[in-house]
Amino acid sequence: MYLHHLTVQAFGPFARTEDVDFDALTSSGLFLLRGDTGAGKTSILDAVCFALYGNVPGIRPTHRLRSDHAPTDTRTRVVLEFSAAGRRLKITRTPRQTYPSSRAKNGFATAEATVQLHKRTGTADGPATWDPVCANHQDTAKEIEAALGLSKEQFCQVVLLPQGDFAKFLRADAKDRAVLLRRLFDTGHFQELQVWLTNRSKTMKKDLDEVATAVQQLSERIDQEAAPFLQQGDTDQPARPDAQHSADALSWAQHLLTLAQSAHLTALADEKRSDQAHQQAKDEHQRATELENRQRQHNHALARRAALDDKAADHPRLRDQLDKGRRAELLRPLLDGLERTTLALQKARTAEGEARTLLPAAHRHDEIAQLRVALEQHHAERGRVEGLLPEEQRHAQLGTQIAELDTKEQQAQTDLDEATHWLTAWPALEAEHTGRLEGMVKAADQVPQREQAVQALDAQVEAARRRDTLATRLASATETETQREAEALQAKKDWLDLRERRLDGMAGELAAELTEGTPCSVCGSPTHPAPAQRPADQPSREDENNARTAHEQAEAAHTRASRARSDLATQHAQALGAAGPTPADELELQLQAARKAHQATCDEAAKLPSAQEELARLRSECDTRAQQHQEAKDRLTECQMRSKALAQQQHTIAGALETARGTAATLGDRMTELTRTAERLASAIDAAQTTAAAADRHRDATTVADQAARDAGFPTREEAAAALQSPALLQQWSQELEQWDKDDAVVTDILKTPDLLEASIQPPADLQAAADALLQAEGRMKTTAGTSQQARDRVTALTGLIADLEARLSDLEPLQARHALADRLACIASATTTANTRSMELEAYVLAARLEEIADAANIRLQAMTSERYLLLHSDEKDAGRRGRLKAGLGLRILDTWTGTERETSTLSGGETFTASLALALGLADVVTQEASGRPLGTLFIDEGFGTLDDQNLQDVMDVLDQLRAGNRAVGIVSHVAELGRRIPSQLNVVKHRNGSTLRPLISADL
Repeated sequence: MYLHHLTVQAFGPFARTEDVDFDALTSSGLFLLRGDTGAGKTSILDAVCFALYGNVPGIRPTHRLRSDHAPTDTRTRVVLEFSAAGRRLKITRTPRQTYPSSRAKNGFATAEATVQLHKRTGTADGPATWDPVCANHQDTAKEIEAALGLSKEQFCQVVLLPQGDFAKFLRADAKDRAVLLRRLFDTGHFQELQVWLTNRSKTMKKDLDEVATAVQQLSERIDQEAAPFLQQGDTDQPARPDAQHSADALSWAQHLLTLAQSAHLTALADEKRSDQAHQQAKDEHQRATELENRQRQHNHALARRAALDDKAADHPRLRDQLDKGRRAELLRPLLDGLERTTLALQKARTAEGEARTLLPAAHRHDEIAQLRVALEQHHAERGRVEGLLPEEQRHAQLGTQIAELDTKEQQAQTDLDEATHWLTAWPALEAEHTGRLEGMVKAADQVPQREQAVQALDAQVEAARRRDTLATRLASATETETQREAEALQAKKDWLDLRERRLDGMAGELAAELTEGTPCSVCGSPTHPAPAQRPADQPSREDENNARTAHEQAEAAHTRASRARSDLATQHAQALGAAGPTPADELELQLQAARKAHQATCDEAAKLPSAQEELARLRSECDTRAQQHQEAKDRLTECQMRSKALAQQQHTIAGALETARGTAATLGDRMTELTRTAERLASAIDAAQTTAAAADRHRDATTVADQAARDAGFPTREEAAAALQSPALLQQWSQELEQWDKDDAVVTDILKTPDLLEASIQPPADLQAAADALLQAEGRMKTTAGTSQQARDRVTALTGLIADLEARLSDLEPLQARHALADRLACIASATTTANTRSMELEAYVLAARLEEIADAANIRLQAMTSERYLLLHSDEKDAGRRGRLKAGLGLRILDTWTGTERETSTLSGGETFTASLALALGLADVVTQEASGRPLGTLFIDEGFGTLDDQNLQDVMDVLDQLRAGNRAVGIVSHVAELGRRIPSQLNVVKHRNGSTLRPLISADL
C-alpha cells in the first residue's frame, strides 16, 4: 500500500482544511513528521486510519474527532488517496456531527457518518477520472480489507508502528503477549478446533455409552421376557453373558427364543382342548335356558288368568259410572258458563264494596243518581280553587324576596362592621411597617462590607490548610531525602568495595580463561606453567555491573527526593506568607462567625423589597376599606325600606288564601283532595253499574242449565254436576275395560299352546348347575387363551428385541474405534496426554511458532542496530506462577553476545528498549503482512522513541531505516527530536496555534 495525498478538514487539532502530499514527502524514501508536543503529529496517523477504517487507533470515540477550533458551519471531513492491489483509490469519510440548521428546534441538526469510495480510471486518449465504487459502510469495509489484506488491528500494528505498545509487548508476560498475538494472527479458529475436538470426543463417548447402555438394556429386557416360561419349565436358565461380547450375547438370546417358541406350541394345544369343552358346556346351558323359559311362560299365564278373573267382579259398577259420565259430559259447557257468571257476580260485588269503602261516610250507601250529583259538586269546587293558584305563587315570591333582603341586610351590616374595625386599627399598623422598613434599609447598606470580610477570611483559611499540609509533606520529604542519601552512600560504598575485590582477584579471573596452546592476553606466552588460582568468593563482572547499576539507581532516587523536598519548601514558604501564623482552627471559627453575620445581614436585606410592596399594598387597602364602609352603609338603609313594603303586600294575600285552603296546607293540596274524591265517586258509579249487569247474566245462565239437565235425564242440575268426571278418567275406564277383553283372549291362547303344555309336565330345569358348568369352562378357556397369547407375545417381543440387539451390536465396534481416535486427538490438542511432549495447547503452539518467526525477523534488524550485540531469544518455558498451559512457549529473553549471557528484557536501558522494540515491531510487520496478504507495505510510520538513543545508536537505527527504503518503500518518522530534523531533509512540520494547528511541508530543497 502506498499513500499519495491526504486532506483533513476540521479534524482533531486542525481547524481548517490541511493537505499532505505524500508523493512529495516520500520522494526520498524517508520523511519526518515533527512538531511540538500536542501540536497534532499523531493526528495525521489518526486521519489515515479513520479514512481507511472509519475509526482511530485505540479506544477513542469517533464523536470526539471534530476540531474544537473549527467554525460551527464547517463540516469535519477526511479524504485519502492511496494505491493498493494494483488500483488507485480515493476514500472520503465524515464522522457523525452536528451543524447549524434553521429548521431544527434547538438550531442544530445531526448528520450521520458517511463514506464514499472511488477508483481512478483513465485511458490513453483522455484524462483520468474517479469512478464510484460504493457509498455505504459495510461494502466499503469489505473493499478496503480486500485491497489491503489487513484488518484495522493489523494495520495499526504493522503500518502505524506504535513504539510504546511494543515496549510493553517486549517487557510483558506471556499472558499479555498472547492477547496481542491472538488479535493479530486471528488464531481463534485453532482454539475453536481444540474445543471442537474435545466436544467431538465427548459426543463420540456419549454415542458409545448410549449404544453400550442400549445393548445392556436390550439384554435385560430379553432376560425379563424369557424369565416367566423359564421359571415355569424344567429347563435350566442359561446365564446372561457380558454385553460387550457380541457373539455370546447373540447366541444366548437366540437360545431363549427357541425355548419361547416351544412353550408357545404347548400353549396352543391346551387352548384347543379348552375351546372344545367350553362349546359343550355352552350347548347344555342353552337347552336348560330354553326349558326354564317355557316353564316360566306357562306359570305366568296361569297367574294372569287368576288376576283377570278377580278384576271382572267390579266391571258392572264401572260400566254404570262410565255411562253417567258420558251423558254429563254433554252438559259441561252450560255448567261451566253458569260457574263463570257466578264468579263474575261475586267479583263485581266485591269491587263495588271496595269502591264504596273509599267514599266519604255521607255517600257510601247512595244510589247511582245521588253519586252523580255529588260528583258534579266536587268538579265545580275544584275550578274555584284552581283560579286562586296565581295568588298563592305571588305570596311565596314575596316571602322569597323578603328573605333575600334580610340576607343582604345582614351582609351589609357585616361589611360595615369589618370596614369600621380595619380603619380603626390602621394608624398603628402603618407606624409598625414604617419602622421595620428603616431597619431593612440599614442592613442592605452593610452587605458589601460583610461579603468582603468573608472572602478575605476564606482565602486565609485555604492558605492555612495548604500551609499545614505542606508542612507535613515537607517533614516527610526531608526524612525521605535523608534516607535516600544514606542508601546512595551505602550503594556507592558496596560498589567500590566489590570493584576493589574484583581487581584484587583479577589474576585468577584471567587465569580461568587460559587454554593450553593459546597465547596469554597479558604476557603472550602460549604456555601457562603456574596460573593464578581464582578465590572462591571472587566477584564476577556481572556482580560488579549489578552493583554499579544499584549505585546509579540509588543516586537517581536521592536526586529525585532532594528535588521534591526543595519544591515543597518553596510552596510551604508561599503558603505561610499568605496565611500567617494563626492556627487554621481559629481561622475556621472566625470564618464561620463572619459567614453567619453575612448571612443574617443578607436575609434581612432580602426582605426589603417585599416589605416595601407590603406597605404600598396596605395604603392602597386603606383607601379601598373607606370606600367599602360608605357602600355598606348605603346598602343597609335600602334593604330595610324595601323589606317593610313587601311584608305589607304578603299579609293582604295570606287572608284570601287561608279561606280557600280550608284544612289543606296549600291550594295544590286542596285541589288534590277534591280530585281524589271525584275519582272515587266515579269509580263507585262504574262498580255499581258493573254489578247490576253481572246479576242479569247470572239469572239467564241458571235458567238454561236447569232445563238442559232435565233433558239429559238428570232430575236436577246438581246431580248432573256430580256425575261429571274428567275426560282423562273416562278414557282410562274405557281403556281398562277394552284391555281386559284383549288380555282374556291372549291368556286363553297361551294356555292352549302345545310346547308350554309339554314343558309344564316336565321336571323343573336346573339352570344354576348348567351356568356353573359353563362358567368353569369359560375360566379354563380364558386361562389357556391368556397363556397362549402371552407365549405368542413373548415370541414376538423376543424376535424384535433380538433384531434390535443385532443392530446395536453391529454399531458397537465401529463406535469404539472412532471414539479412541477422537479422544486421542482431543487430548493432544488440549495437552492432557503424555503424547503431547511440549505440554502445549494447540493455539499456544501456533502462537509460539508465530512468536519464534517474529523473533527471527526482528533479530535481522536488531543486530544491525546494536552492532551485532543483542539477539532476541524465543523461550518454550512455561510461565511459572500463571495458571493454564496457554502461556507456555511465549517467553522472550535478550542475549548479550558480548558477554554470552541471557537476561530478562526488562533489564534493558531506555535506548536499548527502544531499539529492541523497533526491531520487534518491524519483524512483526513483516510476519503479519506475509500472514495476512503477502502484499508489500509501501508506507510505514514509526511513532516517537528516538529521544532515548545516543549518537551511535541513532546512527545504527537510521542505517536500518535506510535499508527499509529498498524496494520503493517509504518510511515516516513521528518525532520532535532535533537531531532527526538535521538528518532527514523531507519533513512535514505541524505548527501549534491558539486557534488550531496548521501543516507546513519542508521538502529537501526547502531546508
